[in-house]
Amino acid sequence: MKTHTTKRIYRVRCKSGLVGWRTRLRNNYTSFSEWESFSDMWGLCHRIGYGTAEGAWRANPVVEGSVNAGDFRRAL
Repeated sequence: MKTHTTKRIYRVRCKSGLVGWRTRLRNNYTSFSEWESFSDMWGLCHRIGYGTAEGAWRANPVVEGSVNAGDFRRAL
């Protein structure tokens, strides 16, 4: 499995019309436990197409979002 480690963060126009960010999932969270707690609380792993928080963490997809919680989604 190929792992992606780029630390780039891009500015993007999100679905809500707000300017937000686009980056790899792991760049957005300090640890797996932080990601897991947010994912469990808000259903984020399901929103980006994964069955579990661990599966999403391992795949490290490109995600985007803004201050509007509804903008969080898988970008590519």
